[in-house]
Amino acid sequence: MRKLYAVVATLLTASVMLQLYFAAVGVFSNPDDELFAIHGTNGRMVLPILALLTLICAAIARLGKRMVWLSALPLVLILLQTVIFILTGVIFGVGPDSHASPPLAATLFVSLHAVNGLAIVLLSLYLARAGWKLAGSRGSQQLAPENPAAENLSARL
Repeated sequence: MRKLYAVVATLLTASVMLQLYFAAVGVFSNPDDELFAIHGTNGRMVLPILALLTLICAAIARLGKRMVWLSALPLVLILLQTVIFILTGVIFGVGPDSHASPPLAATLFVSLHAVNGLAIVLLSLYLARAGWKLAGSRGSQQLAPENPAAENLSARL
């Protein structure tokens, strides 16, 4: 089950990386081509499903409380991506139908979307790496610190 977790966490990471690419494709394309819709579709459908599967696999594989909570975090952060846009619209009265230029405060607030996206990238990379590390470990060992002194101490106990 740990290998399945590692695979799903890796798929989540790959999809998050593709999400960055899809954002760039949308931004640098002709708006009439509507290529930014790929970014939206991946963010609203594929990423939440993979994040949920990561959480489910962490729980089923009994990776420990810490890894289960860390595996829940991508789903929360992905949902926060949409909440950022909703809050920007509610607080500043701007949205896709607004034709006026948004105020600076709205731009600064909605830009948290990119910062949150970076957190999702880093977290998914960590989960994939930890997943493969756990998949290679025996039994129900947790992630151990990469410290020889700690390993010697645990071997003595």
